[in-house]
Amino acid sequence: MVLTELTAVLIWWLTLFLLGILIFPIIKKVLRNLGDQSYLFSKIFALVLLTYLTWILSYLFSYSLATIVSALAIMLFLSLLVQRRYALRLKIKSVVEGELIFGLIFIFFLLIRAYRPEIGGLDIGMVGEKWMDFAFLNAVGRSDYFPPIDPWFSSRVIDCYYYFSYLTTSILIKITTVRASIGYNLAVATYAALLGSAAFGIAANLFKPGKGLKSCGLIAILFVLFIGNLGILGPLWVELSKGLNPVQALITPNIAYFWVPSRVVPEGITEFPFFTYILGDLHPHLVAMPFQMLVIGLLLEVFTEKNFFENRFLLLFLPLCIGFLIPLNSWDYFTYVMFLLVIVAMKVREIGIRMSSNAKRMQCLMLLGGLILASLILFLPFLLEFHPRAIEGIELVTGSRTPIYSLIAMFGLFLFLLFSWLLFSIKNLFDKTHKERFYFVYLLVLVGVAAILIPEMVYFKSGFYSIAVDRGNTIFKFYLQAWLLLGIASAVIACRLKEEIEKKPLKTIFFAMFAVLLIISALYPALAVNSWTGGFGSEPTLDGLGYMKEQDDYKGEYLSIEWLNENVVEDAIILEAVEDEEHRTDYCRPGRISASTGLQTVIGWPWHEFLWRRDEEVWRRADDVKEIYSTDNVSLAGLLLNKYNVSYVYVGRLERELYEGAGLVKFESNCFEEVFSKEGVKIYKKSNCSISGEV
Repeated sequence: MVLTELTAVLIWWLTLFLLGILIFPIIKKVLRNLGDQSYLFSKIFALVLLTYLTWILSYLFSYSLATIVSALAIMLFLSLLVQRRYALRLKIKSVVEGELIFGLIFIFFLLIRAYRPEIGGLDIGMVGEKWMDFAFLNAVGRSDYFPPIDPWFSSRVIDCYYYFSYLTTSILIKITTVRASIGYNLAVATYAALLGSAAFGIAANLFKPGKGLKSCGLIAILFVLFIGNLGILGPLWVELSKGLNPVQALITPNIAYFWVPSRVVPEGITEFPFFTYILGDLHPHLVAMPFQMLVIGLLLEVFTEKNFFENRFLLLFLPLCIGFLIPLNSWDYFTYVMFLLVIVAMKVREIGIRMSSNAKRMQCLMLLGGLILASLILFLPFLLEFHPRAIEGIELVTGSRTPIYSLIAMFGLFLFLLFSWLLFSIKNLFDKTHKERFYFVYLLVLVGVAAILIPEMVYFKSGFYSIAVDRGNTIFKFYLQAWLLLGIASAVIACRLKEEIEKKPLKTIFFAMFAVLLIISALYPALAVNSWTGGFGSEPTLDGLGYMKEQDDYKGEYLSIEWLNENVVEDAIILEAVEDEEHRTDYCRPGRISASTGLQTVIGWPWHEFLWRRDEEVWRRADDVKEIYSTDNVSLAGLLLNKYNVSYVYVGRLERELYEGAGLVKFESNCFEEVFSKEGVKIYKKSNCSISGEV
């Protein structure tokens, strides 16, 4: 990595550090029962406040650096008010420990990103949807107001997809002035580090104080973030059956090691955090994981407060953080509202027993309704503009369900620990000697199991290729939530089982089985990282578009992207190819110029746009793009360009391969001005030559 990239890393980390320090007095009051571990949530909480305030202020002004600075000023003012009134102390030890946890995880995932930083798709042998994420990220950065512009459907906005994950990342890129192609990879590592830090804080507070507290937090980081599932045995067995010895099988890179465990349910997606963060698609579900942990921390605070309705700071910010999940990754909102309902129901029962006060119970119930209502009202502008056409309804599961072996492959380690806890602790399950906070672990298990069971009963009809794939997408969303919840619970249970199992033979058997499952789960990160990075054989860089400078057929595109980003500042619309030479439209090279600049194109990935919009105009646009490039009729091309208000026509290697001949010659006419020409790429600006008629 060159010096400028290392400088970008330092600026990025320093910005996050200062954001955490800035907001610490408030998070300290919100999570007053979490003690020193509240610092571990400060960066996440700061991002919630900064994103929300920037978003709200943009409706009054616009989305700009000045608006972000105004949001920071409000945060500083609020924090100073709290600090002045309560004189809270920030222990240096807590800061050092928190930054050490965050920093080590951040550096680990940053190194992985450095050896596989490419933002691309099938065109460069990559799986995933990085072009899509980069397109949305850059489009948000170019937007003045919200909803942001849709880079792949010109003259329209992103009104059918949640966009706060890109907004949060865009804000960090704006205030650090880091290049978006570098900020993309910094963001992936950041969200992984935030997730691990928060997991440590929750688990450490659920375990009893003492020397085991930190070890329990470290186990939580391991379970939540760093292990894989048991599905790694499948591709490993295939390699061994080919005659390879175990050492050869383990050290030879194999993309199946990386990919197969994420598909252990037939026609389902079974991502888990480590897979998600090394894949590196900056999707909403990747960004949302640390924010889910923040909500879990807030719910733990509700659970441990004797009279949680007296914690005004908690009541103020709980609906904000839960509601934040709606525009961030809407699937998560319903699960955590369910979690809140369970906790408040327990509180109502507790108050009824302790105080026999109907008034108090009614107060709790009214407060619950108020919290949920507030979480919706706070994000009302988003809800009024959000039209998720991709979800067509909820259907009952009537066909095949998840096989038991798939559940074991996905959650085997966690299930073993949960059943072991039931076996060895059943007689003390509801013993009053249990610490009150440990009952929160039961709730984590309850909600986590519910998240697993939901796809066995219903699925969200999304219009994919089949019912099985629709259900597989539902599995994807809920299993990832279940992993976070059960990962935290299993870490605390593992620490407690060490004390609960008294007989030495049983303890030996338990830890032997636990060690075997843990080793299998730990095989995934070792094998997947080696396979995904190709054994760390490439030159490290954090620039996701850096590979373009090294490949002959991309050099011109890299230079043209640089030119467009520097010279086209207005809301211009560009035209680029809608398919590649193999007639692929999605997951590959088409849409790469709009993705890399945030400028709108007539149509990007059409299958994705159709899934989001359910509008036949998608296919008409695709046909029109092909016609514009192919026709030798300047007037017809001009009319179609006017129809979509296109300002620039892009002609690169891909366009020449697809539309050879007279079709491209017309751009040399006086109706077009050549504004860029380097390394086989030309960009034409449509001039004001008179063209009349309709199309």
